[in-house]
Amino acid sequence: MLIVGLYLFYKCTISQGMSVSMIYAALPLLAVAIVLLMKHSNSAFYLLFASHFILVIGGGFADIKIGMFSLIITLSVVSLMLMRNIYENINWKSSRNGMLLLYSIWLAFCIAEIINPNNVQEAWNISITQYAVYPIVCALLVPVFIKKTSNIEWLLIIWSVFILIFAMKGYWQKNHGFNAHELYFLYVLGGAKTHIIWSGIRFFSFFSDATNFGVHMAMGITGLGISLFYVKNIWLKIYLAIVIIAGIYGMGISGTRGAIAIPLGGLALFILLSYHWKNFVLGLLMFLSIFIFFRYSSIGEGNQYVSRMRTAFTPTEDASYQLRIVNRKKIKEYMADKPFGYGIGLGGKAERFEPKELLPLPPDSWLVSVWTDTGVVGLSLYLILHGILFAWCAWILRFKIMNKQLRGLLMAWLCVNAGFFVSTYTNDVMQYPNSIVVYTGFALCFAGPHIDKRIAKKKKDEFLEL
Repeated sequence: MLIVGLYLFYKCTISQGMSVSMIYAALPLLAVAIVLLMKHSNSAFYLLFASHFILVIGGGFADIKIGMFSLIITLSVVSLMLMRNIYENINWKSSRNGMLLLYSIWLAFCIAEIINPNNVQEAWNISITQYAVYPIVCALLVPVFIKKTSNIEWLLIIWSVFILIFAMKGYWQKNHGFNAHELYFLYVLGGAKTHIIWSGIRFFSFFSDATNFGVHMAMGITGLGISLFYVKNIWLKIYLAIVIIAGIYGMGISGTRGAIAIPLGGLALFILLSYHWKNFVLGLLMFLSIFIFFRYSSIGEGNQYVSRMRTAFTPTEDASYQLRIVNRKKIKEYMADKPFGYGIGLGGKAERFEPKELLPLPPDSWLVSVWTDTGVVGLSLYLILHGILFAWCAWILRFKIMNKQLRGLLMAWLCVNAGFFVSTYTNDVMQYPNSIVVYTGFALCFAGPHIDKRIAKKKKDEFLEL
């Protein structure tokens, strides 16, 4: 089998190229993974969570259809759960939650968008995964798989490992240069226009661009930074502190100004949700320190990354911000007679789909993309549903979670989401692997009450045994 396999790999490499042959070479690993998943299906969500990061790393070396492969993995995990349900009764009660309800409403609207006269089914098929498939899958699977605080900590550990890898890759780019794939992106596809600028080089690690790299590092800083105060293991605390430092470095070298909105937005929600006055004061001091440092001081102005980040606090003086305002006014004119948008996946650079009508200006942020894709009706529904989602999650944390450690860990994920959605106003950041972190965060909040009940029951049983 080995000899035959190597021969077929050789033939595939010669006839199809390296990208296809690498997929072929991974088939034995896939077979092993399926067997292990069937045996240890309780850990399947860890694989789904990590797969988004792994695919992004693979995309840093070759052209990989990340969306297609991530969808295949997602559907495979769901299929395995359904197969497991045949011989083992799985309690799906926790999956019937508010997040599933809200995103089902959104999915119904997205399906209705198919009758949009400008719709192109291929574009819809590609975009629907980020719009509705991943959030619904997370709403279904997270409450089933994540049953203990240790499961949440494992998610943090998996995420932190990849944050370290991304930061180290950014360090390598800065000190050792770009590989052939990255140079192709910069000088053939035109990435140099936005990544080699007046303030220096914006490094992007394994990500599609520096913006997503910086935003993801900021998400990690926020989530791990808040979790640091709620994990009990001292070695895990030290490890998370190291990862946070690496994340700050990664965010800095990305040159992404909008990334600073994530820790600020996260701290703002942390302040609002804080039970204890010490947490309230600590969060407020951190928020004010960051704001004052960048807005009213000149400390570190000699550093190109600090200097660029500081411009985010004076947007009216920034030429790129003014250009955004002008472009959005132009987009508003095009959208005046399109209350349902150009169609899902067609509101941006959609020339390759050859729709009947094409928006001549590319959207500059995720919320503008939702607007151009689904119109003012879709954007309004999207904002209303997410407003309800945040309020619902906050209510759960405030009134339904009694365990302090659990509440703190869940608060960290919700604060990441708060900061992330603030940044969606200025950046198109609903990209891989950001989306899986965001949707997992929402789903964890709805899984929280079930975890809290298990913790309370365990403590009660231990008390009765005494």
